[in-house]
Amino acid sequence: MKTILVVDDEEKVRKLYYDLFTEEGFHVKLASNVLAALKIIGRKKIDVMLLDINMPEIEGTVLYQISKLFHKEVKIIVSSVYPIAFQLEKIQGAVDYYDKSNGIDELLKKVKKVLDTDKLIQTQ
Repeated sequence: MKTILVVDDEEKVRKLYYDLFTEEGFHVKLASNVLAALKIIGRKKIDVMLLDINMPEIEGTVLYQISKLFHKEVKIIVSSVYPIAFQLEKIQGAVDYYDKSNGIDELLKKVKKVLDTDKLIQTQ
């Protein structure tokens, strides 16, 4: 079973994503901030991280940089209320970008695409 880590400071967003992805058969971990996310990444194998940019205390950009240095295997999808162009300016190199105004069906497609691509790489 693939594991998704949702890093978002908004509880309603975390719950929405948790419900969506558990219903789809994924194992879901939740973090309300960067420090909580780092604890989870240090202990669990994470396949995909959904990363919000704007969070209190430490921004998602910092977690992205740490993940790229120490947890390279984690596929990161930036998930923000900001338009995609702004997300690309803040965080370059994520596997995908998601504007929360596009609806959760779009996010589900993006996650499945990332995991399908990962499956193709493993079978080659």
